[in-house]
Amino acid sequence: MAAKLVPEPLGLRERKKHDSLARMRAAARALMWDRGYDAVTTKEIAAHADVGEATLFRYFPSKLDLFLVVYGEEFGKVIDACSKNDAKHDGIKTADANEYVTRILACYRMFAELYVLYPDLAYTFVKESFGSHSDVGQSGLAHADRWFELLEAIVCQAQSARAFAPVDPATVVQNCHALYVHEVLRSHARGLPSADMPERLRHRLEALLCPLQILPKNQWLKQLASIQRGSVNPTSLSHGTRATQGR
Repeated sequence: MAAKLVPEPLGLRERKKHDSLARMRAAARALMWDRGYDAVTTKEIAAHADVGEATLFRYFPSKLDLFLVVYGEEFGKVIDACSKNDAKHDGIKTADANEYVTRILACYRMFAELYVLYPDLAYTFVKESFGSHSDVGQSGLAHADRWFELLEAIVCQAQSARAFAPVDPATVVQNCHALYVHEVLRSHARGLPSADMPERLRHRLEALLCPLQILPKNQWLKQLASIQRGSVNPTSLSHGTRATQGR
């Protein structure tokens, strides 16, 4: 039996660096989650973390980079939870196309609930994450890669079971995420209720995913009619909300 490798303990300098980084991330999270991204300065974050502002900039080129890292950690927690939740389907192959749609919707439901908790921060993350070109700011791409990998695996399983049409899985997942991004931006621009965002996103994702299902003709037509009708009761929406529902 091979001996178990024990990682070497960190040196004093590395321990101090690790501790400083943890304090800066914790300080940024505490302040930004309480007051919002725009209202917090790097000077305040540094003071809260008990480090100099110059030390903060040594590790994070800008406040935006620090925010992207901290919010990216929240994104990572959602991915971990989705992966754990979806793992119960490992090894189970079914031709029920609705099963795969439900699994993808469940993942996005958890992601959308993060938006409900922090709508302004989620908006900032979506709006700004494409603009950072530093290594620190782009670290969130690793989370995005994990997210796409999880969802692409579900699409591939559906296609393997002949439950989904053979469309490029990466394209399907990219289009799903484009709907999420647009719904976040649209919700902010239109002033739509953040609490309703998961349901708005679900309806849009269904409109994208359900036509991919391989179903008997009559069942497919019924499902298409259901998507066209939508699942939101029009009488419960104000005139202003109805006017912006499709924009």
